[in-house]
Amino acid sequence: MKLLKRMAVCVTLAFVVMACVACGGTPVNISLGTYNEETETFTTVTSGYSITVTGNQITLSGEVPYSEGLLGLDAGNIVALKFTPTTTLTPDEETSIQTSNSSNESGWNTYGQENLESDGSVIWVTAVNTTEEPQIKIKWNAQTQEVTYTLKLADDATLLTE
Repeated sequence: MKLLKRMAVCVTLAFVVMACVACGGTPVNISLGTYNEETETFTTVTSGYSITVTGNQITLSGEVPYSEGLLGLDAGNIVALKFTPTTTLTPDEETSIQTSNSSNESGWNTYGQENLESDGSVIWVTAVNTTEEPQIKIKWNAQTQEVTYTLKLADDATLLTE
């Protein structure tokens, strides 16, 4: 029995190490939510649609609501994701956040540490559709690697209209 417990601990530790490597050594929590432009607040979604995270791929499933235009995005299916490092990181001149509404790496928008939230997190508001896979690149600071996350729709996802 002790051998089984030790093996389970070793397997769990291996998965944690692989997750840290996949995230560039900076483990993050990723939350799905909505964003209120007027109050500049993020609210976590608790029903209707959800995300699963596998490595650097974020898969959106369920019924994605229709939203009026937000932060310069046209009306459509808009989601907000909050990326929070699980350890305290100090932003510096190498802090970089880049976003694109496609997976072909064209049209990147670049932001610096001034776009981090007061708790050090990054809130990404993006449109989703069936033809594009939006991406975000995050480099927390000089001591971390840049990581690119891709947002995909699950086969069972439904994009609600108005």
